[in-house]
Amino acid sequence: MAKIELVKRPSLISPRHLLRYIFTTEMQVEQAAKILNEIMKSDGVIPDSEWKRFVLSSRGLYVKVMRKLRDVGIVRKEMNEYRLTKDFSGALKKLANYWSDIVDTYKGGDRKIKF
Repeated sequence: MAKIELVKRPSLISPRHLLRYIFTTEMQVEQAAKILNEIMKSDGVIPDSEWKRFVLSSRGLYVKVMRKLRDVGIVRKEMNEYRLTKDFSGALKKLANYWSDIVDTYKGGDRKIKF
């Protein structure tokens, strides 16, 4: 019988583990890692015309993953170049503060909060 281990809060052992918080499948994690590793190998900048360097298994997977990397603020496209950005960390701070406010408001008696 296979051993199943439940991890409620995965630890961040390596940068790759961070991607598991963002993407839902292992293929998406693999694709994101390829994109980020390619950008890093190129000193943090890759022209968008070289997008084929990023493709792991299919163009569709690449497009979906790149869109999410850009939406969450890990990668930015500027002047027809892909670059790493710190926007993700700022967004996480805002998200953490907002969640804290929700919990505090709820604990303060507000039961009108809806998701």
